[in-house]
Amino acid sequence: MRLNKLLFVLILCGYFSAQSFALSTDKDQPVEVEADNFTLDDAKKLTTYSGDVIITQGSMRIEADKISIHNSSGKTDKVVANGRPVKFQQQPDGNQALVRGEASQFNYLLSKDTLVMTGNATLWQKGSKFSSDRIEYDSKRSIIKGGAQKGGNSKRVKIILQPSKSKAE
Repeated sequence: MRLNKLLFVLILCGYFSAQSFALSTDKDQPVEVEADNFTLDDAKKLTTYSGDVIITQGSMRIEADKISIHNSSGKTDKVVANGRPVKFQQQPDGNQALVRGEASQFNYLLSKDTLVMTGNATLWQKGSKFSSDRIEYDSKRSIIKGGAQKGGNSKRVKIILQPSKSKAE
């Protein structure tokens, strides 16, 4: 039983590793934002985009109904995206498959390098699917957690892993 758990964790790490979430050159690319509306509130250190928001940077693309960017000390602290659903995709380095995800809300905490997806959250890569009410991805420590939101109706974590294809195919 313990070996099965270890094997399961190793498979998950292979499918959803930190390096598989980002093309290394994305952070060096310009950020492009499209939206129906834009508000910059300098007093609150808050920038809000709404109405079919699309943000791209390199291979990364986020689509949402509304995105709020919270700043302090001249730096971005947190990015909150809401949608029906919020969608993202990003091409990892190498020959890895595109990573896609969606949820009702994304909270990205820059100081912690942590993305929290809530409300029917789903990640896809290599034909595999990881879904839960809440998915938390800590890219600093390469940790993914899934589970029910506190105080809400809980939905069990569901993971569908596709078998590896042999090199002969």
